[in-house]
Amino acid sequence: MPASAPPVKLIDLYRLAEQMEADRDVPASALRERDHRIGQRHGGDDDASCLLAWLDQVAPREPQSFWLTQSHIVLLLRALALLAGAMALAGFLLASERALVNVLLFQLFFVLLPLLLGIVAAVVMLRSVRGSPPAISPLNPAGLVVRRAVPGPGELREAGAAMRLLALRYGQELGALFAAGVMFAFLVLLAFTDFSFVWGSTFGFSDQAIDHFNALLAWPWSSWLPQAVVPAEVVTDTRYHAAQLDFSAISAASRRGWWPFLLMCLATYALLPRLLLWLLSRYLYRRELLRSFVNYPGAAAALARMRSPVVKTQAAESEHVDVQPYADVYDDSALLLDWADALAGGGVLPEQLARPQNHLRAGCGSPAEDVDCVEAINRRQPDLLLVAVKSWEPPMADLADVLADVRGVSRCRLLLVPLKGREVSEQGQRDWKAFAVELPFAMSDAQPLEHHR
Repeated sequence: MPASAPPVKLIDLYRLAEQMEADRDVPASALRERDHRIGQRHGGDDDASCLLAWLDQVAPREPQSFWLTQSHIVLLLRALALLAGAMALAGFLLASERALVNVLLFQLFFVLLPLLLGIVAAVVMLRSVRGSPPAISPLNPAGLVVRRAVPGPGELREAGAAMRLLALRYGQELGALFAAGVMFAFLVLLAFTDFSFVWGSTFGFSDQAIDHFNALLAWPWSSWLPQAVVPAEVVTDTRYHAAQLDFSAISAASRRGWWPFLLMCLATYALLPRLLLWLLSRYLYRRELLRSFVNYPGAAAALARMRSPVVKTQAAESEHVDVQPYADVYDDSALLLDWADALAGGGVLPEQLARPQNHLRAGCGSPAEDVDCVEAINRRQPDLLLVAVKSWEPPMADLADVLADVRGVSRCRLLLVPLKGREVSEQGQRDWKAFAVELPFAMSDAQPLEHHR
C-alpha cells in the first residue's frame, strides 16, 4: 500500500462486511455503474487502497458514538499495566520488615514466569499464523479491546486470525509495559531503601547448583557486562535460613551484590521477549488484516467492477427474447461453459453436454486461459452457449468481459447452479436475469439448474 494511503483497520473490515451484505439487494447493473464510476478515480491504485477508497465512497465512516473508544481503552490498559508492574514489585520488596529479598522467589515471579508466558504467547502466535490457533482465555484483558474494536459479537469469522493476532499484539504490549513498571519500581526503591538480597530453600539446593543456574541466566551478558554477574562467593555468603536472626556475618557488599544481576534478568527475560513479540505481532496483524480485507467474499467482484468497463448490450432491447428451456432446444452443437467450477458439486446435465467435446471450463485459471476458452467458443460457434454459474455469488464483470469477446453466437443461457441441498434464491435469479439481459447476444436468459438433493 502506498505510504500516503490510510492503513486498513479492523473497523474497515466490519464496514466491508456490512456493505457486501447490503449489496445483495442491489441490481447487478446498478452495482456495475456505481463501482465503475468510483473506479475511474481509484482503479489504478493497489487492491487494498482501491477497495478502501471504494468503501469510503459507498459506506463513509461514522463517528464513534460511545465515549469509551478503543483508543481510550488502550491508553487505560497501558497505564494500568505500568502501575500494576510497579505495585507488584513494590509489594514484593516491601513485604519483609527486615528488607530481606528472597532471590529465588524474585526470579520465579518476575523472571521465569514472564518468560514462560512469553513462550506460550509465541506458540499461540505461530499457530494462529499457520491457521490452527488454540482458544484464547476470555479473561485476557486484550479481549476488552477486541470486543470494543468489533461492533458485533460473532461477526467477521473470515477475520478470525486477524482478531487473534490483535489480542496477542495488545497482550504483548501490556506484558512489556508491566515489565517496564517492574524495572522502574526496582530502581526507584533501591535508591531509597537498603535491601538485603539473600536466598534459601527447604529443598536444600547446594551453592554450586545456584551458582550454575545464575551463570546460565547471565550467559547473554556475562562477557560484556561482568558487573551484572553474581560471584560464587556472594552466592555462598548470602545463603540464609528463616530462623536466622543475625546477618552481621554477611557483608553489605554481598547483600547488595545481587541487584545488577536481577536487573539484567528483568531486562533480558521479562522485557526484551515481550518487546520482540509485540513488534512481530504488529507486523503479522497488519499483514493478516490486509489479507482478510482484500480477500473478503465479494471484494474481488467489487474490484473487478471498478476496473472493468461497463458492458452494454449490443442488440436493441426489443431484439432480446428469452431462450427456450435448454432441455428442449439443445443438440450436439450446444456448448457448455463451466464458469469458476460452478458444477464442481455435481448436477443434472444432458448427456450431450456432459461429453468432453461439449464441455469447457474458464474463470479459475489465468486470463490467458480464459482467452483460449473464448477462442475455442469462437471456432465452434455453437447455436446455443450454456454458461453454468454459481447462483449464490453476485454477477461479476470478469464473466461479462469474457462473454463480450464471444463472436458468432446468438443465443446464450446462464444456468444458475445452487448450493447443494438448496434452491436458487429469488433475489439471485433477479440479479442474474438482469445481468443476462445486458450480455451481447441477440437472445439471452438465466434459469436455475436443478441439482441432486
